[in-house]
Parts: sequence; C-alpha cells; structure tokens
Amino acid sequence: MILDLHLHTSWHSSDSNLSPLDLIQEARRLGLNGVVVTEHDYGWDRLRARELAEAHEFVFLRGMEVSTDLGHILVYGLEEYVSGIQRAEKLRQVVDDAGGIMIAAHPFRRAFTADFRHGKEPMPQNLIAAAQRPIFDLLDGIEVCNGGSADRENKLAMEVCAVRGLAATGGSDAHSELGIGCYATQFDDPIRTEADVIAAMKQRRCRAVVLQRTETGMYYESSAQAAKFQDLAGWPV
Repeated sequence: MILDLHLHTSWHSSDSNLSPLDLIQEARRLGLNGVVVTEHDYGWDRLRARELAEAHEFVFLRGMEVSTDLGHILVYGLEEYVSGIQRAEKLRQVVDDAGGIMIAAHPFRRAFTADFRHGKEPMPQNLIAAAQRPIFDLLDGIEVCNGGSADRENKLAMEVCAVRGLAATGGSDAHSELGIGCYATQFDDPIRTEADVIAAMKQRRCRAVVLQRTETGMYYESSAQAAKFQDLAGWPV
C-alpha cells in the first residue's frame, strides 16, 4: 500500500487551502491507497476522520507535525497536542507513553545555506556531522523525501537515514492540491489504522517512493532507484 504521510488541510492548518474532500479525490486519482493528515501542532478528531474515511471508502488517518526546539517532527499515534511538547525530549516521553512514533520532517531544508534552521544550528560540513545532529537520537525514522525540499536536501536525508539505521518515509507536505503524492511511503503490509502505520515503521517494513509520470500514466518508484537521486552528489564523509 502507498500512503502520503505528510499533508495539511484547510480545516486545521491556517497556511493550507486544501480541503479534505479535494485531498481524497486527488489522492485517489494519483493512485494512492490512503493519506495521513499532519496538521501543525493539532490532532484531528478521531470520529471526524473516521467519518470521512467511511463516507469516501478511503484510508484517511491522523498524525501531527509538531514544532520543536530541534526542528519539525511528524508524530503518529498522539491523539492531541500536549503542553510542553515543543521540547523534543518531552515530546519523546509523551509519544512513548502513547505508543506512537516520531519521524523527522524535512530535516535538511535549507541545509546548504546560512539560513539552515533559521540560524539556530550551524550548517553541517559533512555526512557524519549531519548524522550526529541531536534530533536523530530521539527518532524512529526520517522523512527522506519531502515535497517542499530540494533534491539535494532529500538526498542528504536519505544518506543520514542509512547511517542512522532509521525508518525511511516520504511525504508531499502538500498545502494545496499541487504536489499531493509527489512523494509517499510504500508499506509491505495492509494499512487500515494509525496502529498499522506505527507497527510497520517500527519493523522497517516501509520505504519512500517517488511519483513518476509518463505519457501513458503514473507509477511510484522507490526513491533508492529514482534516477534524479542516482547521480546527485551527496555530502562529503
């Protein structure tokens, strides 16, 4: 199954103009089997998400993108925002108590500029330094393909994920219909619930995939095989 694990809707993210109904329609057209909405610092109501899923016969699950002192973190398994989780270490405790998982969202956005993390961290000078960022000590996985990141930034995330041995995921980070499903995550097992997502990631039974378009249609390809990443220079060791 293939799901886009990083999406924002107009219902609960002020910077999005994507309605849940348009999201479901476009995701289905692209061949996705489901989506996970990850609003900024907000957890969807379980019943409301279930109603949408049942009404449209489409997998519609809930996550959250939490803004922390170490960067943005995608959380799956947390029902609602909890005071204090803007500190990544506190978030780890809360997520563990809830039986959830944490994935770094676009961890190297603007990493090749002086504006990396808005100047809060120095720009990594090599792969080892990049992999030793404190955030990675707290995570279950890394979003190695993000629709809002440059190819080189995603390539660095892929390399760091391999070094750290974490689960690799992909997500569009779409805030409108444009870009939905450009990156997604392929699972080896059927996904019906948030618990299924969590179990698959903990077992590393997933991988990031890239939407490829041809003259005759569309298909998803493993990011590890995608041509645009093959010849792209990575980070010096």
